[in-house]
Amino acid sequence: MFRRLTAALLTVALLCCVPAAAAAGSRYSDVPPDDWSVTSIEKATEYGLMEGISASTFGYGYQMNRASFVTVLCRMFGWTQVTAAPSYTDTASHWASGWIEAALQHGAVESGGAFRPDDSITREEMAVMLVRALDYDQLASSMASNALPFTDIATGASNRGYIALAFRFGIINGVKQDDGTYRFFPDQPSNRETAAAMLVRVYERYTSKIDWLHAFYAFGSYSQISLTAQMDAVSVGWARLDVDPLSGPYLNQTTTGGNEWNIPSGASLATDAFKANGIPYNLSVFSSTSDALTLSDGTVTSDLAAILASEAARTQAVAAIVAAVGPYNGVTIDFEGLREDKREAFTAFMTALRAALPADKALWAAVQPPDWYKGYDYRALGELCDKVILMAHDYKDRSTPVVGSSSTDNPVTPFPQVAEALAAITDPDTGVRDKSKIALAIAIDSAGYQIDSNGKIAAATLYSPGVDTLTNRLRQADAVRGWSDVYRNPYLTYTGDDGSTYRVWYEDAQSVMEKIQLAAMFGVTGVSLWRLGNIPTVSDPGLDYDVWSSLLTHR
Repeated sequence: MFRRLTAALLTVALLCCVPAAAAAGSRYSDVPPDDWSVTSIEKATEYGLMEGISASTFGYGYQMNRASFVTVLCRMFGWTQVTAAPSYTDTASHWASGWIEAALQHGAVESGGAFRPDDSITREEMAVMLVRALDYDQLASSMASNALPFTDIATGASNRGYIALAFRFGIINGVKQDDGTYRFFPDQPSNRETAAAMLVRVYERYTSKIDWLHAFYAFGSYSQISLTAQMDAVSVGWARLDVDPLSGPYLNQTTTGGNEWNIPSGASLATDAFKANGIPYNLSVFSSTSDALTLSDGTVTSDLAAILASEAARTQAVAAIVAAVGPYNGVTIDFEGLREDKREAFTAFMTALRAALPADKALWAAVQPPDWYKGYDYRALGELCDKVILMAHDYKDRSTPVVGSSSTDNPVTPFPQVAEALAAITDPDTGVRDKSKIALAIAIDSAGYQIDSNGKIAAATLYSPGVDTLTNRLRQADAVRGWSDVYRNPYLTYTGDDGSTYRVWYEDAQSVMEKIQLAAMFGVTGVSLWRLGNIPTVSDPGLDYDVWSSLLTHR
C-alpha cells in the first residue's frame, strides 16, 4: 500500500499546510452555526475534498450519490480520471465515468454489473469504499470476526470486516439508542455532512506523519549514534532487574551473570552525543519471565516472576530503579513474557514506580501484543506512563523446521497480526486512552530456511541472517526478491556460500512503511526502533533496504 500511496501524499501535502477554518461558524449559509458537522465541513473544504453546491451553500442535509462520493475519493487519493471502455452497464455517458473507472482501477470499487452512479450512497457503502481505497481489502477479511458495538451488524454480514476495520480506524461511529446500545444503520443513505466527516477522518490520519521517533541504544549501537540527531528520544539498554535468592531484587548494570544489559565502557561517548543534540535518554530496564531462577527453597521460577510475586519484592525493585535514574530523563520498563496471571501484579509495580519516581522523570513502558501475552493492562499503563511502546514484532515461528515441508512462510511481522495488536492497544474501552502516548515498535529481523529444488524445507535449521549478511545476499546476481500481499513482508531467495538455496523473510523499507501507515490509520504516530546499530541504511537502487531514509520522508 505505501508505495501506491506515496504519490498521493505528495499531491495532498500542500493542502495539509492550509489551516482549517475555526469552528465558530460555517462559510456556508445553509449550515447551522452550532451544528456538529461545522468543523468537518470546513475542513473538507479547506483540504480540497469537497465543494459547496454553490458559492454560498454546502448542500447541508442533501443526500450524496455514489458518483459524487467516488469523485471525492479519487481527489483525496490523488487519482486521475481513466479513459476506458465502461466497466459498468450504466456509466457510459455519465459525467463521472472517468472517476468511476479510476476508482475501479485502484480497487476502491468492485467490477461488473450496474454501478448505480445516481443512487444515494449508504453508510455501509462509504465505509467499504474507504477501506478498499486504502488497499486494506484482505485485512478487512481477516477482521470479520472482530467484536463490534453495533447491534444491527450481524455476525455473518458480508461486509462486517470492512465495517470492523473502519470502526477501529475511527472512520465511523455508531448512534446511541435509548436502551444504551449502538446502531450503525448500514443501509441508511448518507448526507453530505456525514460524508464530509468520514472523509476528513480518513484524510487526516492518512496524511499524518511520525511525530515521535525513538530508538533503543544497546549492544552494538554506537556505529549509528549519528542517527539520534534526528530522533526525539532514546532509551539506553544498560540495566537488568535480577534477583538474589537471599537478598531479593537488585539492578544489575554490570556483566555479572552474563548480563548483556550493562553499562558499556565508553558509555559517556554516547551520552555526550545525546546531550550535544538535546536528545533525552531514558534508562531502559529489562526483565523477562524466560530467565530461570532457583530460589533458596529450591523453587524454580524466573527473576521477573519473583519480582512481581509480592509487594515487598516490588517495593525493593522500585527502590533500586529510582536510585539509578538520577542521570537520565526517566526510565523505560521492558518486562517481557507477561501472562495474564501477572497482569494485576505488573500494574501494581508500575503504579508504585510512578509514585516513587520524581515528578520530572518520564516513565515509559514496552508492551507485547495480547494474543499470547495478556499481562499488560493497556488502559492502566496508558494512564500511568508517558509513552507506551507496542512491540508488535517477533512473530516468526521459532520451532524446528520440518524437512520436506512445503510450508516456507515465516513472515517476521504478518500484517493481520500487527493490525490486531494495534486494534487492541487503541481499543476505545480497554486500550490506551491518549493515542499520542503510543509508539509502534519496529524491529529489524529475519527468518528463513534452506530449501530444495522443489521449494521444500531441506534442513532442520532456522536461519536469521543479520542486516550485513542480508545486504550482501540482496546484492547477489541470483537473488530473487518476493513479496506477500497477505503478510506485507518481503522474502529473498538466494544461493548460500555452500551452494544451497535459501529463502528468508525479512523487513525492508516497504514493509516498515506499510506498518507505519497502518499505525497512522489507528491514530498512532509514534515509532520506536529496535535498535540502533541494526537499522538498514543501504541505498543501492532496487534493493529497497534503506529503512532509515524512508522513515525520514515520513517525518
